[in-house]
Amino acid sequence: MTYPRMLASRLFKTGVAGLLLITSGGALAGGFALIEQSVSSMGTAYAGAGSAAEDASYIFFNPASMSQLEGTQVSGGLHVVLPESKFTGAGTYNASHPVIVGSGFAGDPITAGADNDSDAGVDGYIPHFAYVRELNDRMNFGLTVNVPFGLKTEYGSEWVGRYSSIESEIMSVNLNPNLSFKVDDHVTLAFGVSAMYANLVYQNAIDDGFLSTCNPATGLCAGPTGSPATDAFGEIDVDDWGFGWNFGAMLEPSDGTRLGFAYRSKVEIELEGDLASTSAIQPSTSAGVDASLPDTLLLSAYHEVNPQWAVMADILWTQWSRIDALVINLGTGNSNTIPLKWEDTYRYAVGAHYKHDERWIFRGGVAFDETPIPSPELRPTALPDEDRVWLDFGVGYRHSRNLSFDIGYAHLFIDDPSIDSTDAYSSSFAPLVEGIHRVTGKYDASTDIISAQVNWKFD
Repeated sequence: MTYPRMLASRLFKTGVAGLLLITSGGALAGGFALIEQSVSSMGTAYAGAGSAAEDASYIFFNPASMSQLEGTQVSGGLHVVLPESKFTGAGTYNASHPVIVGSGFAGDPITAGADNDSDAGVDGYIPHFAYVRELNDRMNFGLTVNVPFGLKTEYGSEWVGRYSSIESEIMSVNLNPNLSFKVDDHVTLAFGVSAMYANLVYQNAIDDGFLSTCNPATGLCAGPTGSPATDAFGEIDVDDWGFGWNFGAMLEPSDGTRLGFAYRSKVEIELEGDLASTSAIQPSTSAGVDASLPDTLLLSAYHEVNPQWAVMADILWTQWSRIDALVINLGTGNSNTIPLKWEDTYRYAVGAHYKHDERWIFRGGVAFDETPIPSPELRPTALPDEDRVWLDFGVGYRHSRNLSFDIGYAHLFIDDPSIDSTDAYSSSFAPLVEGIHRVTGKYDASTDIISAQVNWKFD
């Protein structure tokens, strides 16, 4: 492989790393996990998600909560995500890259065209469904269909960071049947398995105008630098199935007090598909991405202060450190290992609800959600993720014995993410190939979520 082609291949595959680092319409629960699996629980910022057990939607968080439900019930909901993630900054040629320094382009700007759209936020829609059936006095069966991981970010095709990412999207669907067993009046245990489908699509620009002038013998390039008129584009589209399991326990030491524990295993998926490219340097070929989706551990508490008031709290741990690196393989036989160095995170939530009467219930809660990205140098343009604070409100209305509705609203106050990243990676073709583009700047980020859910209990 010639030096320009080798460099273009590395640049494109480095961008693919960003695909696993994003969420539908913006980062919603740290990294690219989606916690939006219940509207009734959303009203308390998901505090008590593993112990409150108001309707069937709670079983995604803890399947042992089925022991609190009677008969056959279903819940279905939709979350409308309205994010903003506006970038202000610059794209340049990496001043520390030996090729760029030797060619005399160190720090030169990457030109933006007239269509310099730098708001990465894309409106998203997250559905969820849950079904619970009481088998006998001790056993329940439940099924959830959810989107536990997902994202979409999209920039203009001529923005200054286009060589890192333009459009990035991940879609997942998880089918999760569960069984619960009530040991006695105080203890319930549950177990489930998951079949998860994931599809990843990622697009970025390839700097053909610059790379085509590179001399593999000298390692120098003549330019021109960063012109949209000479760009090519590549898109990777890969998908596959992966499998995992989950466990839950519910303890009820006294009436009105419940403690929940729930664990979800990691899911390994070997995604396969194609790279479609308009570049003369990086041709179209088959592609594969080895993805590791993290395991989680949830501790939850719920306490009824009196018949009207209840308080609740949750701690959610996510093992993002499993995503230490991303391995990408192309049909040309080349592979790439991209270091990400993500860190484990915690999410803390507290909330309360007030039962006004038999029909109306009002909810509120706050949460603090950590980002797994350790530094601006490791923050990709495809995921301008940072720590955030949730402020949530919700209302439940029981129309009849069988039918009830929930609505919720959340605003996410996101710390302004800063970025100072290059196309960094390790490969058998180093040290000449490291990454020639740098993006520096800051994002002004926030998110609003509006949600609705319907619950039905069969006679």
